[in-house]
Amino acid sequence: MKIKAYGIKGKGGKPEPFFYERNVGDNEVSVKIIYCAIARGDIQFISDDWGDTKFPLVPGHEIVGIVAATGANVATLKVGDRVGIGYQQEACFDCEYCKAGKEQFCERQKVIGVHCYGGLAEHIVVDNRFAYKLPPALHSVNSVPLLSSGLAVYTGITRAQLPANSTVGVLGAGGLGYLAIQFLNKMGHQVYVFSHSPEKKEMINQLGAEFILSSNANNLTTIGKKFDFIISTLNVQYDLNDFLKILTPQGKFCVVAAPLEKQPVNLGLLYDYAQRTIFGNYVGSCKDMTDMFDFAIKHNIESAVEVMPFSEMNEAIEKVRAGKGNIQLVLKNDE
Repeated sequence: MKIKAYGIKGKGGKPEPFFYERNVGDNEVSVKIIYCAIARGDIQFISDDWGDTKFPLVPGHEIVGIVAATGANVATLKVGDRVGIGYQQEACFDCEYCKAGKEQFCERQKVIGVHCYGGLAEHIVVDNRFAYKLPPALHSVNSVPLLSSGLAVYTGITRAQLPANSTVGVLGAGGLGYLAIQFLNKMGHQVYVFSHSPEKKEMINQLGAEFILSSNANNLTTIGKKFDFIISTLNVQYDLNDFLKILTPQGKFCVVAAPLEKQPVNLGLLYDYAQRTIFGNYVGSCKDMTDMFDFAIKHNIESAVEVMPFSEMNEAIEKVRAGKGNIQLVLKNDE
C-alpha cells in the first residue's frame, strides 16, 4: 500500500509530504493514525543528535490509531480496534532476550527513527505484537504519551524494586517527569521534584509531590542522604554528583534521558561508606506495556496534553524545540 507521510530529508529539516510503499505482512497490521505526539526525542532525531537518524525521517514514536487491515496470522486484533504504538515496531521473537520476555533488547529489533518510519503519517504498518489494544478506560489523546515516555519511566521505577513508602526524587517535570511523578505517588512513595522552574510548583503539588528549586545550590547541600531513589528525566546539563550525594547508602539513580555532553562522575560516591547504584532504562517489554496500562487505569494516570492539528506540524515542532509549554504536545490527524 502507498502511505502518505511527512518526511524530513536531512538534519534539522522540516517535514514535507512524502510517500512510501509498505505492504501488510502476515503478522502485521495497518493502523490509521489519529494522534501522534511530538516529543523532545523526536526533536533530537530531527537534529540527528545521536548520530543514528535514518533520513528521510518520519518522526513520531507515540501513536494512537484504529486498525485498518490485518495480516493472515493476526488473531488478537481486528479491524476497528483502537491501538497504541510506541518506539519499537519489531523484534525477532527468537533470540535469548525475546524468549525471556525482554524483546526490547532484541539485537534485530526495529525502532522508529533509526530503522523505520514513524507516526507523522496517515497510516503505519507494524508487527501486531507492538500494536497494543487500548483498554476502554484510557482516553485516546491523553494516553498517547504513555506509549514511550510512560513506559520508560514506569519500567525504570519498577526495576528499582523500592520498598513501600520510599523517599524518591524526580529530576525535571516535563513530559517524562510528569508521568514519573504520578507513578511514584500512586505507588505510595514520598515524592520530591527537582526543577529549575518555579512556575511548575503548583502543578507538581497537584500531582502529589513536593517542589525543590534545583537552581538554588543550598537546596541540595542541606538535604542530607535521604533519597532511596532518584530518576532523571533531564536532557540538559546538570551535576550528577550533587544528586549522588543525597542518595542513601544503598540508594539508586535511574537515567531515562541524558544530556549529549559527557557527565563527569565521582566514582567514590558509589562506594565510599555506600553501595549506591546508577542504572539506565530503555523502553520496556510487551508485558511491561500491558502492566503499565493496568496500573494507569487503576490509578487514573494519564498525561495532560496540548492538541494541535497535523496542518500545524511545523509550529508544533518549533514549540517543542524551544521548550515552550509544560505538557506533552500531540498532533491530531486532520485529513
